[in-house]
Amino acid sequence: MSELVKILVADDSPSIQLSIQSMLMADQSNKYLIHNVNDGRQACIMALNERPDLILIDIEMPVMDGIDAIKKIKTHNLLKDIPIIVMSSSRKFQEAFIAGVDDFLIKPFNQYELLLRIQLNLKLANISAELKNQNELLVLQKQEVTQQKELIEKQQIDLLSGIRYASYIQKAILPEDVLIDELFSSNFILNKPRSIVSGDFYWVTQKNDLKFFAVGDCTGHGISGALMTMAGIAFLNEIVNDYNEYEADKILNELRLRVEKLLHQRGTAGEASNGMDIALCVYNSKKRIIQYAGANNPIYIIHADKSLDVFKADRMPVGIHFNHERPFTSKECIISQGDEVYLFSDGFPDQFGGSNGQKFRYDQFRELLIRCSSSPMNEQLKILENTLDDWMIGFEQIDDILVMGIKF
Repeated sequence: MSELVKILVADDSPSIQLSIQSMLMADQSNKYLIHNVNDGRQACIMALNERPDLILIDIEMPVMDGIDAIKKIKTHNLLKDIPIIVMSSSRKFQEAFIAGVDDFLIKPFNQYELLLRIQLNLKLANISAELKNQNELLVLQKQEVTQQKELIEKQQIDLLSGIRYASYIQKAILPEDVLIDELFSSNFILNKPRSIVSGDFYWVTQKNDLKFFAVGDCTGHGISGALMTMAGIAFLNEIVNDYNEYEADKILNELRLRVEKLLHQRGTAGEASNGMDIALCVYNSKKRIIQYAGANNPIYIIHADKSLDVFKADRMPVGIHFNHERPFTSKECIISQGDEVYLFSDGFPDQFGGSNGQKFRYDQFRELLIRCSSSPMNEQLKILENTLDDWMIGFEQIDDILVMGIKF
């Protein structure tokens, strides 16, 4: 960003305003013009007068709180495309997402987090604007395809560059390798997005003796799926860390409520059935018991004697569904030393390839995992990657692919 970037900061704390200003002014690679206001009403007025490139807004403020201000800005035709990042120390972001906020920051935050989120949302806003402009150009200049070809190719290159940057941000939001290795010393993750950014995600966290891990598969690919993964990770962190919900089935019940509210799903006819499939496990390290709950996605447990347990999921997604009022169920399994647990999206089993152009299939996927289960986790990852590459020769990848393996 070489041009001057206008930032509107709405927070009733002068110290927060000063801290944000100091962080932005310390960024040598960009120039910022910062407007500070103390409440939501001033934020609406300043946004209309100054048309900032991005808004940072607190939730709890006098006169008009951040939620009401976000609603007014996002419903104004001249302001609705301005990216908004909500700031809060309470981590209660659900209302903000429903109101239309684009991203969030948990107080206190550091300069790296602040600049990372600002750059991501400005990039995504630019991508959205470019896509809109490109569609208008294609309609208006249909007869000038030849003359516009070079321009469109350049725009596509720019868009691809922006999506690659979004991929970097998505990887930063996913759990760090060091955290996964700290919780599970023997593990692997095969993550192969179809479109640079992925609609699949993995998540881990720990509360006392409980270790949580999950693999999710959100509706859609690319940026639309990636944005849903960000919401999914945020909701899971909030449910476990803020609301202290530790039972796998209840976590999915609460996650479904939040996804339905986020997507304004009410079960009406013709409504889009967006959401996610997910496999979620809670491991009690003292009792050595895994509790599992799943939305369409099963898990496999291969024991030290090579016997296989398949834990089937509830046949419904996290989101609106004809039986979405039915609660999720959980299953438990005692884990012995040497047991291996596998979570995955449907991308690997559903991938077309081979000599007959067929799907890889779940039965063949299970056999592959059993064959390689005696190998160390890093070697299992290589076996899966090589098998997938050989299978896909001559075929395009049709979906995001994600497999998580953990050895206890």
